[in-house]
Amino acid sequence: MIELKTLSKKSPEFVSYLTGTFSKTLRALPVQSLNVNSSAETVTFKIVPIDSIQRPSTTVFLAQMFKVRSFLLVLVPLFLILTKNIDDKTLSSVWYTIVASIGVLFAFTAVNLRNDYMDHISGVDRILERSGSRAIQNGWVSADRVKRLSTFFLVISVLFSVPIVFVFPSVSWIIIISLAIGLWAQFMKSQSFKYKVGGEIALFLMFGPLLTVGYQLAMGVPFDEESFWLGCVWGWLVMFIIHLRNFENILPSAQAGFTNTINWLGFDRSRRLLAAWWIVFMALNFAYHMVYAGSYWAVYLTIVLALFSFSFIARLKSISSPVGSELRVVFKRGFRLFLITISLWIFECIWYILD
Repeated sequence: MIELKTLSKKSPEFVSYLTGTFSKTLRALPVQSLNVNSSAETVTFKIVPIDSIQRPSTTVFLAQMFKVRSFLLVLVPLFLILTKNIDDKTLSSVWYTIVASIGVLFAFTAVNLRNDYMDHISGVDRILERSGSRAIQNGWVSADRVKRLSTFFLVISVLFSVPIVFVFPSVSWIIIISLAIGLWAQFMKSQSFKYKVGGEIALFLMFGPLLTVGYQLAMGVPFDEESFWLGCVWGWLVMFIIHLRNFENILPSAQAGFTNTINWLGFDRSRRLLAAWWIVFMALNFAYHMVYAGSYWAVYLTIVLALFSFSFIARLKSISSPVGSELRVVFKRGFRLFLITISLWIFECIWYILD
């Protein structure tokens, strides 16, 4: 029998129902959340037996819970740095490269899961239908289980980082800065970059220069300017995807009181920001390749990206309202640009290695 139960944020049961710790046989699925991100928040839960919840196949479940597609954000820069050093013949230790790679992937998994947990508790994933993995909201796994998995992967990533720090002490300052940003973002919700205008710069640092420089140092390769600028270009591209996703969710985010740069700018100025952001990325990408890869790849990549950019810019320009399915179309076209970019970049790296 299905039961509906509405709880306010002030209720002593509220957190246990959100996290799934109130029962070992029942699960509370949030069906309506009101006044999210405020002290007057109320959530209506549908209480169902855990055994009655239909979960997809193990492969689909794991792929969705761990958001496999999001691993492109770390796998691509790792590949770019790795192939750069293979081509430069500066790779000193295959063993430490493997350890560093596994450590980064476990750390990203921990952050991914913790982010899903925090966004469920704060209400982001309960309000935005396309936000998060949806594994918690569908009842496939409890929020508490996701939190514990996040802690497990974080511990494993720390264990993998210990030998790296001992052998290459220069990595420690990268880890310290990344840990400080991560703690700020994940454990101090009221001050998180998710709720601050311009706070997305934390993501730029984490997925950009901190990741590329830190990974190169962990491989035993000394710091060089190329790894830093590669991280800056990649971080700028990641920020494009983040702004694009926030633009898609601009209306429900504003209604729920979630603040980010896109919401602060408003619909019309956000359109111009996205177009300008992409154009600046192409300019940065061109400059990076001119300096470190030569004019051939700089011109070739810029021409290809420019050709595929016309439909995206035109669609941005044609949207007149944040209501409707057009925002989803813009996101898909922007994400296609992202995939085209990384495909060309990977092809370029493979070309250099095989040449």
